[in-house]
Amino acid sequence: MKKKIICILGLALTLVFSQSCNDYLEQVPLDAPATGQFFNNETEMNAALNAIYRSAYWNIGNTAYQSYMDLWTDIAVQRGVELAEGNFDVFNSHSANIWRLAYTTIQRSNTMLEGMEKGKSRVPEATYKRLQAETRVIRAWSYVYLTSLFGEAPLITKPLTPEEFYTQKRATHDELVKFIYSELDAAAQVLTWAPTQRGRVSKAIALGIKARAALWNKDYAIAAAAAKQVIDGAGLDLNPNFGALFTRAGQAPNAGKEIMWEVLYSDADPSNRNWLPLGSISRSAGGQSGRFPQQRLVDMFEAKDGKRIDESAVYDPKNPRLNRDLRLKYTVAMPGDTIFMNQRTLVYDIYYPTTSFLNADGTWSVKSNADYNNAFGPAKSGVGLLWAKYTMTDENAFQSMVNFVLMRYAEILLTYAEAKIERNELDASVIQAMNQVRRRAGQPEVPAAIHTNQNELRKLIRRERVVELAREGFRWFDIRRWGIADIVMPQQVMGIAKDLKQMPPTPNFKLSPAHDLNSIPNYDGQESLRMLREKRFWFPKLMLLPVPQAERDINPLLTQNPGW
Repeated sequence: MKKKIICILGLALTLVFSQSCNDYLEQVPLDAPATGQFFNNETEMNAALNAIYRSAYWNIGNTAYQSYMDLWTDIAVQRGVELAEGNFDVFNSHSANIWRLAYTTIQRSNTMLEGMEKGKSRVPEATYKRLQAETRVIRAWSYVYLTSLFGEAPLITKPLTPEEFYTQKRATHDELVKFIYSELDAAAQVLTWAPTQRGRVSKAIALGIKARAALWNKDYAIAAAAAKQVIDGAGLDLNPNFGALFTRAGQAPNAGKEIMWEVLYSDADPSNRNWLPLGSISRSAGGQSGRFPQQRLVDMFEAKDGKRIDESAVYDPKNPRLNRDLRLKYTVAMPGDTIFMNQRTLVYDIYYPTTSFLNADGTWSVKSNADYNNAFGPAKSGVGLLWAKYTMTDENAFQSMVNFVLMRYAEILLTYAEAKIERNELDASVIQAMNQVRRRAGQPEVPAAIHTNQNELRKLIRRERVVELAREGFRWFDIRRWGIADIVMPQQVMGIAKDLKQMPPTPNFKLSPAHDLNSIPNYDGQESLRMLREKRFWFPKLMLLPVPQAERDINPLLTQNPGW
């Protein structure tokens, strides 16, 4: 039908316009150059590359898609039914959106890489190679997600003709991974360690993406080597203040330091806003509170003595906020915390109809508590907890421009340590990488007694990844490569105590060796004491997203993932 419409329109235009118009129609448009006339110089190439960067910032409702991915796992919950429940099908909008967004970025990258050849002689060689390398990194970034989410996908490296769209087949997983490594290696040879501008990719980011892709694919030698290059060569370090990384004011001085790559939001574009904070902020602070952490995440944070809460002498289940890893308060807001969200300071509470608010003159007033009584708030729609990460800012939540961090140095350190641990290469550099992250959190260093114990180090590094990187889009991939998705995903979603007078006991982390190794709390017997949400299920097919049915309808040569 689409081809018929195009033919009819073409015939109509031929009849309407006389031959004298043909010369005019064949001229280059003066206001908007077509692709065939673009890429003549550095300015035009930069404009095209900016469009590629913009397409790589995958958004859903003005929110980075990576921030949603933890919501599809065992550590978070959304107000509405989502992927984590396990009951979606081949028509699911998320798999369709991600597929479309990835191939939009790939298509723009391919057009850039082919088109820029025509202007090569008019651009300094070093600049030309840099623009080319940046484009290749972003294209590889898209394939990392396609490979990790869908397993196999068409490997497209040039602009396609209309006919070629219908003949693409899925490349194998190994072919895609080999392409990713090759592209990132080539780009890293060209790029400098520091980006030329904030938001641009660099050698450190190219190698960081390679390390991430290799870790997700259990290519531990490659992951360790790529991460070590960044550690040794990029000159990066951790910011002393963990919480500052997720506020707009704290991000600017960290750009190019711990914060390696980020989705940028700018004052120059009034429509360019990040609604991640708005969707999670307290109802009493004027937010929408539609996305929440689970109790499981809270219980994975260590006590202040560096021990898991079931093994700690300082953890008190009757006062679970006290004596904890300081990252907990910067990640999750718990009842009793004083929170600063949407330019309001208040005491977060879900047990009483009123709570305390800080007034402009420094005094406190008791006012109605929407977190307690709102039908969509954390008490009635969630499990009693709120996200603190990305919400504890001084911005108006409706106009927030806090950047979403796509990569930071802490990830590189944890990737390096885990890859070395998996290879049982337990040297001082592994302990040093882990200790850097733990020291910043105020936690004790890795105990000397486990420095050469692969299983204990594996247990610790897996816990570190959860508490350091929660809400940054890693858990979906981690639980699959660790082989624990079938253990953690089928669950009764648990929250905090329903009644302050009946505080639940410390959960059991030793239900099985896998529970112990992965610090998975089990709440059997506590259902009557805790706030509850839906019961979730797991099927083997959920290891991968389905290839969108709409894509298979267009191109029958696309195969489907097992079980779908």
